[in-house]
Amino acid sequence: MNFKTIILLILVVIITIFFMQNTAPVEFWFFGKHIFALSSIIAITLFIGIIIGAILLRPKKRKTEVIQVNPANPSEIEQSSVPNSTLSNEDRDYIS
Repeated sequence: MNFKTIILLILVVIITIFFMQNTAPVEFWFFGKHIFALSSIIAITLFIGIIIGAILLRPKKRKTEVIQVNPANPSEIEQSSVPNSTLSNEDRDYIS
């Protein structure tokens, strides 16, 4: 067993003992009186807190801009290329 597995196993045992010891019925008001086990109230509150924390602390998406530069006239590309190029006509057709 590696270290993470042992820590996870210990955590599961502690949480199980906690929930088994906190089964007393608790009355609370949330749009009416309800009676639940204390451990279920703690678990529901923990779950809601994790959800709210994940929503509030998630990384924001960054907007990226794509800037494309096109010459005004396509013939400018041909004029700017080196005339003594070693490219064949097929290669030039493939590139353009």
